[in-house]
Amino acid sequence: MKVTRKTPETVAPPIGAYSHLSILPRDADLLFLAGQIGADPEGNVPEKVEEQFRNALANVENLLKSEGVTPEAILKINFWFTESPDRAQFMAIWNEFHGGNPPPTTLAYVSALAQPAIKVEVEAWAARK
Repeated sequence: MKVTRKTPETVAPPIGAYSHLSILPRDADLLFLAGQIGADPEGNVPEKVEEQFRNALANVENLLKSEGVTPEAILKINFWFTESPDRAQFMAIWNEFHGGNPPPTTLAYVSALAQPAIKVEVEAWAARK
């Protein structure tokens, strides 16, 4: 199953590593992932926002894998941060995750998430054939 990602020339280019548009293949199942926090598999939440981001993306990837798909199946992904990550570290982690084919993405900064220790939450929609 292949999700098509596009950035048409009729809109300004992305200001970051993302595409403007995803196209869902016909007859695909939609997978809606709950927001994933930066906890590791044992439930530990690291202090650094960059480590939480890496863990949250790993949680997204593991959820997708449990349904037989990879991050290539992501239609849309949202990031919420309570503090700014180091830009270079953020980009390295994000680029490693999407492998050069980033989905449409929203990044927002919020004052708080579900618990004070949580500094990042990642939500994704994906498709499965």
